Amino acid sequence: MLTEQRENIVAEIESRRLELNLGLLNIYNIYRIFIGLALIAIVEQTFIETRLGSYDRPLYWITTLAYTGTNLILPAGLRWLHKQVSSDQTLNLALVCIDAIALTLLTFASGGITSGIAPLILITVATGAILVTGRTATFVAAVASVALLYEEFYLGLVGPVEADFFQAGVYGIIYFTTSLVIQRISRRIRANEIKTLTQASELADLERLNRQIIQRMRTGIIVVDPDDRVRMHNQSARALLGTDIGEPLLTLPSPLQRAVKHWRGNSNHRVPPLRVAHHTPEIRVNFSAIRSQNTAGDVTIFIEDTGEIQRQAQQLKLAELGRLSASIAHEVRNPLGAISHAAQLLNESDALLPADQRLTDIIINHCSRMNGVIENVLEMSRHKHPEPQVINLADNINQFISQSAESFPDAEFSVDIGPTETLVRVDPAHLIQALTNLVDNALRYSELNDQRQRVRFEVGVEQGSERPFLNIIDFGIGVAEDQIPRLFQPFSTTAAGGTGLGLYITKELCDANQAQVSYSRHASGGSCFRILFSHPDRIAS
Repeated sequence: MLTEQRENIVAEIESRRLELNLGLLNIYNIYRIFIGLALIAIVEQTFIETRLGSYDRPLYWITTLAYTGTNLILPAGLRWLHKQVSSDQTLNLALVCIDAIALTLLTFASGGITSGIAPLILITVATGAILVTGRTATFVAAVASVALLYEEFYLGLVGPVEADFFQAGVYGIIYFTTSLVIQRISRRIRANEIKTLTQASELADLERLNRQIIQRMRTGIIVVDPDDRVRMHNQSARALLGTDIGEPLLTLPSPLQRAVKHWRGNSNHRVPPLRVAHHTPEIRVNFSAIRSQNTAGDVTIFIEDTGEIQRQAQQLKLAELGRLSASIAHEVRNPLGAISHAAQLLNESDALLPADQRLTDIIINHCSRMNGVIENVLEMSRHKHPEPQVINLADNINQFISQSAESFPDAEFSVDIGPTETLVRVDPAHLIQALTNLVDNALRYSELNDQRQRVRFEVGVEQGSERPFLNIIDFGIGVAEDQIPRLFQPFSTTAAGGTGLGLYITKELCDANQAQVSYSRHASGGSCFRILFSHPDRIAS
């Protein structure tokens, strides 16, 4: 993975270098045109005496005009040529070598190295060290040095001027030194560029990873600037603040703005739980300055649903209470069994009077009822830790209805499913047990009202929080207003012979799976119990 990433970075740097070389070639070509025109102008002017073209004027003019003319027409095809031969640097190498040879010819035509053209070759060698990478760049310096030495040697053979090999050698050393220095600098720049781009790529990957983690977190996170404008937020923050899907969160709600303002004024201020709107959950907020101790700058806001915290605390309390209840149930069960057994034996006595037999029947009935309560308490204490799975709610409801139809052949089930792919994270066994309790109640009270066993299921997803829900609706007369506050309390029942633990156990099962069960009166007059599941992406703890 790292090798592939480095190869991509090197390829990107090479692409950038080629683009940079093309721009540099354009600039260098302008310089060459300027040099060609300057060499023509200097020869033609009469104000200053010069040695340019003094030895072989025809060669000087041919070389200068060819050099300048080529430079004038080169820009038109430079980009095309660059694309055709840039892979092996042939174009760059050819151009600088031609320049070195052309300037050497001009040096020869002007009477040798003392004419002043040799320094121009140094610029060509330096440009070649930039345009050509690797050892090939040294070839340019070698061509320039050898050409200059040969020019002096040949001039000494055929011309009247004495060859100056010492000065030519000095220029050769300068050419090689300049080329090597620029090559070294180029390599260091290239290595630093690779390192910088590698670090930038790693930082970009890390930023993307952080954003993914933040978006997946169920804790709401908002980052605001010094003017309390939202710079970044995750989906959990939108859900807890009740922001509609697709609506941008640009500013903070008023209660949260006031809380941030108070905290900026006093970082030790602890904001009490608040609610931004009537339809949103109660939240607890914490603040942290992005730059240490700079409360006037950017601030990160952490938002948590207090209901989750309360449910966790309640779960611990109820776990202890469950263990205590189980211990009491075990202690009560043995004497209760003895009482029930003695009452049955007494009821079978022939000497028992009818009035006394009625009393023994009462004892037996109430012993049976109490035994049912104990069974429920023990069953509740034996609940294993939930093993949540992501399941399709619609499929499970249809499967539950098929199984319930066997136990209640006269029952009428209706289903209204919103998204067919509504996913929930829940323990399937706990869900079945909770549904059994709620459906048993719904069928019983529907039958009491109109002699028909009917129940309706509604599956959907809340718009604001994106949390899936399940409504179980009966066709009874509903729950009396004075009974609603005690609806999910243990041993609270209005049914004859009921234990009052069905709804309580249902609530415990929902809490254990980070879901909430609530009651409301349906428009038809019956009862509606809603199970609001946690977000399916939530990692249950």
